[in-house]
Amino acid sequence: MRVCFANHSTAPKSLGGAERSLIRLVEDWQGIDSDFEPTFVTKAPRGTFIDALEQRGWQYQAYRFRGWALPSPQPAPAAERATFATADYAAVSAIIRQFEQQRPDLVVTNTLVAPWAAFAAAALGIPQAWFIREYGDLDHGLQFQIGRDATLRDIGLMALEVVTNSQSLRAHLAPFIDPERISVAYPAVEVEQLLAGRAAVPVQVPFPQEDPGLRITMVGRVEESKGQFRVIDALGELARRGVTASVCFVGAWTHPGYDLLLRERARSLGIAGRVTFAGEQRNPAPYIHAADVCVTASTLEAFGRSTAEYMALGRAVVAADNGGSAELVVPGRTGRLFPVDDTAAFADALEHYAMHPEDVLRHGSRGQEELSRTLSTGHDNASAIARLSALVGTEGYRLPEIARYWFDLPATYASLGATSAKAAIGLLVSRVGTRSGLVGRALAAPGVAARRLVRR
Repeated sequence: MRVCFANHSTAPKSLGGAERSLIRLVEDWQGIDSDFEPTFVTKAPRGTFIDALEQRGWQYQAYRFRGWALPSPQPAPAAERATFATADYAAVSAIIRQFEQQRPDLVVTNTLVAPWAAFAAAALGIPQAWFIREYGDLDHGLQFQIGRDATLRDIGLMALEVVTNSQSLRAHLAPFIDPERISVAYPAVEVEQLLAGRAAVPVQVPFPQEDPGLRITMVGRVEESKGQFRVIDALGELARRGVTASVCFVGAWTHPGYDLLLRERARSLGIAGRVTFAGEQRNPAPYIHAADVCVTASTLEAFGRSTAEYMALGRAVVAADNGGSAELVVPGRTGRLFPVDDTAAFADALEHYAMHPEDVLRHGSRGQEELSRTLSTGHDNASAIARLSALVGTEGYRLPEIARYWFDLPATYASLGATSAKAAIGLLVSRVGTRSGLVGRALAAPGVAARRLVRR
């Protein structure tokens, strides 16, 4: 059985949660089925994801493309949109040719961001599934080019199976995709690897203060959506109450200078000496192990891998009461939850552990057991693999025959000066005609256009 997996990111600095989860899924699948053969479609240029594929000897093809969920406000200028669309159309055409040569039995898209392998599969009628591991707009601030609702409906149109990484995300998708086709597979957590790495000596001391008080570690990219500012505000509130606490942030900042803004925020609250930035760490386990309590303060996490890693390493967890972390933490047993934008409630949860050190140990000691129970109740990789394997040999969603001609237009007419996808589609209008300007709207909404072509 040959399965092609489509990934959206080069992972330029380190593997993200989506890439790590995909790699573990493929490794687990290889362990279950000796006839399983994985191939990959991923984004160029080279990054740590391609490094990981080569280390495992997995075949891949890399293409330059954007997506239908972008980090910039929409709509972009027309010329910029046309340039991106030309590259995206070219990627679809190239992936179609790849699939014609490789003939995968199943295509699995591992991203909400880029649908191009799914479009290629639909052009050939190959059955396909999607892993959706993020909200996109609510957690990462992405902008859907055709709107969130239309994007999710298009995924539901093409995918025979959709797999999410939490019940929370499943509920988010259910209004747009048939709930019978949405299942949950919690990402596997490398518990043994984490435990083995916790004794390593950190590059720097996580808590250099002479009297750190309650020691807090937070792992994750240093950016607004991850909520480091919420931790600083909570520490400021604790200081106002006379409670001593210190935090170590582990992770790289994606926006230059954002760490300086956080340091200034800490200075304004009188806690600058209580905040340490450790930067990106290949092995965060020692920093987690050095803490009394670990926190997840993100605006919204689909799963909360860091929360799971905290629990696996036996640390009490204070987390926002939404998203996947709320499914992992058992309040009063393995940690405490707080409303994401309630600084006082966040400080209350931390103060509890400062005042009750016995709960630091008791709640932390139960974490691994509760985590194992949550992740192994029929919502694991083995269950997902069984569902995906059952799709092989079924009839996949198929675009109309004209789609092949449509996707090839930008490259075909580039030499004639029609260098943008918009101009190329104008040529399609003159050749095949359309109703109500359908093809003219395809550049801005390719998935919606494809659906209307089929249904009219």
